[in-house]
Amino acid sequence: MRFNQGDIIEDVLAHIGQCGGEFSEWCVGTAKDSHSPNFRQHGAESAAEGLIYREAYTPYAAAEVVERLAGCGLRPERGSGTGSIVFARREAVSSQLSAVS
Repeated sequence: MRFNQGDIIEDVLAHIGQCGGEFSEWCVGTAKDSHSPNFRQHGAESAAEGLIYREAYTPYAAAEVVERLAGCGLRPERGSGTGSIVFARREAVSSQLSAVS
């Protein structure tokens, strides 16, 4: 099911509110396909970190959602692809520690 930009933003922000954490602990990005092996592997690894994803109507709309959520304090996902799937995940504590080292 495809969602409009406002609904995606509301869903992601509500999800973050339920899972907790600061916005800066969350990454946001886009993907082409939620059924691809790479997304599934990433999703399985991120399940404990509160992965949420929604499909926008176009890749352009998805990019705008990412930009707006980044403006709220979420960090853009490094290596995120171009696509209509918007995802947000809480970065694992171990990942944050290795980034600091």
